[in-house]
Amino acid sequence: MNAEYPTARHIAVVLQDVVQRYGLEAMIRTVVDEGSVRCHATGQDVLARLPDTPELVVLAAKEAGEHWPECAEKLRSLGTRLLVLVDGGDDQDVERAAKIHGQGFVDQQDLDTKTLAAAVTDVLEDRLYVSSTLARTLLGRAGQRRSMDQDFRGSTLTPRELEVLQLLAEGLSNKQVARRLVISEHGVKRLVSNILAKLNCPNRTMAVVRAMQEGILAPEPA
Repeated sequence: MNAEYPTARHIAVVLQDVVQRYGLEAMIRTVVDEGSVRCHATGQDVLARLPDTPELVVLAAKEAGEHWPECAEKLRSLGTRLLVLVDGGDDQDVERAAKIHGQGFVDQQDLDTKTLAAAVTDVLEDRLYVSSTLARTLLGRAGQRRSMDQDFRGSTLTPRELEVLQLLAEGLSNKQVARRLVISEHGVKRLVSNILAKLNCPNRTMAVVRAMQEGILAPEPA
């Protein structure tokens, strides 16, 4: 077994384009040491195979239609992680990616075996992953947006809220954050609620992405 490669029992690739779908499958097979990789055209196809639940689903934000939020919620409830392919040059695609609430985001320009291996490894180990090109894009936009909107409410985050936000970006749960900061889990929930309100985001994944877009939180280099 190659210790450099992630291990997963079942990875699902969800793309409508047949050529791209099987090309991505072949790429994933070169970076996953064990387990099966299966292709599907839609999220509903993945759910139709339950209880054969994938540990990881790789999908493109552009193809995330109206049914994906429901599919994503169902898969997350079963413990499945989501790795989203994004066109970082398209603001709408970035917004679509954020709404999927994935654990990893890879700019399509970064799609090679090295980046894919790093992304799959981090996501399977419950760490948030943002590829290097996407991180640079988000940081670049951050400067532009902050200069146009100096009243952005994210600037009012307290030092403690910023600390919690950073831990959320690392993929920690409320319980793990509480242990790290030596505070109660109830206190963490209150801080997370404050963060979501100030960033005007419905969930922690979008809050982390928004914070990266606005330059409040710097993505770690891939």
